[in-house]
Amino acid sequence: MIEKTRHDIPVEHPIRQLFQQLTERGMGQLHLHDPDTISYITDLLTEFVRIEDMYRVKDETGCRVQYLFDMLTQARNAVSPDLRRDYYKNLGDLTLFNLGLFPESLTHGHRTVSPDYYAEAGRRSYTIVAEMESSSSSRTHVFRKLSEQFAQCVSGLNWVKLYINDPFYQYMLREFEIT
Repeated sequence: MIEKTRHDIPVEHPIRQLFQQLTERGMGQLHLHDPDTISYITDLLTEFVRIEDMYRVKDETGCRVQYLFDMLTQARNAVSPDLRRDYYKNLGDLTLFNLGLFPESLTHGHRTVSPDYYAEAGRRSYTIVAEMESSSSSRTHVFRKLSEQFAQCVSGLNWVKLYINDPFYQYMLREFEIT
């Protein structure tokens, strides 16, 4: 099962505006200026501010699923196409987020994952979501771009991470009580 996102952060909230600016700068370093992709990644960063929105996939017992293999298994076994699509979208989002901001988490703990395998799972997940979306959906092209430019989006998020770790942004995060 996959839970719905519980916390919507308003469009005018400073954290969303900060992530918009950082994403534009990070993607701009790679000459990726697509507003739809930047908007999607901004929304992703904002949504994942809260950990419970990051790990929305639950197993049969209601426990949070955190490992890639377990998420892939649940996605493949989902009966409903809408549920399968949601699983793969969440998987793509999670892999993009982790590779971009926390790549060290892949080699920490009991289950280490090859970053290349992790990236391929994320890229493939976005491809599956794009194929499952109706061709008239405005988001279909965003998922295709995320799939095709997955590595560049990860690199753009690596830039975002550098900006977030910058002392000036650390100061701004504290000033706006974001941290």
